[in-house]
Amino acid sequence: MISETENDNPKAEYLRSEANYCPDSAVSSSPESGRLIRRRDTQTTSGSIILEESGSIQPLVSSAAAAACIMTSGEFIQTAPLLAHKSKRSLLYKALCFLLLIFQGGILDFYLIIFTDLYWCSWIATDLVVISGWGIFFMKNARSKRERACGFHQKSSIFGCNLGEFTYAYLAWLIYVIACTPKVVLILETSILDLIALKVPCGVTGFKIIMLLSAPLLFCLINSIIEDLNGATRHRSQSCFMSTCLDLLDSFTLVEMLLRNEIPTVYLKYTVISVYFVTLAVPVIWLYELTASELRCPWLWARFSTGLVVNAPLLVVRCFQVYVYKMPVSVFMFKNIFFLVCKFLELVEQCVAVQGVRRLASSNNPAQFSHCVSENDMCPHGYVNTLAVTQS
Repeated sequence: MISETENDNPKAEYLRSEANYCPDSAVSSSPESGRLIRRRDTQTTSGSIILEESGSIQPLVSSAAAAACIMTSGEFIQTAPLLAHKSKRSLLYKALCFLLLIFQGGILDFYLIIFTDLYWCSWIATDLVVISGWGIFFMKNARSKRERACGFHQKSSIFGCNLGEFTYAYLAWLIYVIACTPKVVLILETSILDLIALKVPCGVTGFKIIMLLSAPLLFCLINSIIEDLNGATRHRSQSCFMSTCLDLLDSFTLVEMLLRNEIPTVYLKYTVISVYFVTLAVPVIWLYELTASELRCPWLWARFSTGLVVNAPLLVVRCFQVYVYKMPVSVFMFKNIFFLVCKFLELVEQCVAVQGVRRLASSNNPAQFSHCVSENDMCPHGYVNTLAVTQS
């Protein structure tokens, strides 16, 4: 008996010391010292080693200590360097937005003030209003992001993702268009353009560059508020941006012809100017569409109408140039036809899809929507809720 006790005590001491040193390691069972059981708790995700001796159960690792060592996939993805990178990227594009606004507005004010002495204070005040409006927009948008992070104002759309990140963006672009349009029209419709060509460095070429700064400004606006660089929101906004850029380039080629006095009639001249500023205002529509909580048939018709009011007049102008005034055929003429056909096919396809969703919604079949989970639920806690829904 004494020899057995002497032989067993070293084993027990060794097992205790190993359990204290490596609480998470598996220990082989021994009938003399009691059984060590490794068991996964069903209430938590942490594993624990439980020592059963004389009917008592004592965990070697507390659940709080084990939980402190656990990192979920969502927590691993949203690490501090990645968040800092997103913050720096957003701040960079916001700074570029303000620089472009100040540069473009300042140069246009310079053109207007140096050659006229009327209402020059109002032009500077207009730029200050635009810059202040964009500053308010960025603050409102940041507040909206914080509210969505806390679970408020959640929005979903037919694209299956949260599109609330574009909140108030259409208002920022709207006040920019309202402020920029009268300046450019005033320069184009008065003798200021001729004075710019004679007395200002870079002349008309510099004026063209200033007009084209609207495209980089829109690009910076989109990228300053994008949250998910691989999400559906970014792809949709980039698609709309590229379509708007092509329309701006198409209409600007006609504006260049207008500056060279190659537009033969007054009606075509005013058509070109009107279409250019309509194209500049089109982002207001699709920026609001990205903010809307639900895509309905009126929004589909609005999307089709924006393509129609831009490409149809441009196509008419191109046809007049080719068939009436015997000018060379432009490649943008085929672009206008292609965009009109694509917009019509997209309208038909989306209307059929919306009608199909309405039929499913009115069929009183909850099984169709029992497993629909938005991207807002794909956080660490939302992932557990998703598993609970799919297993129920």
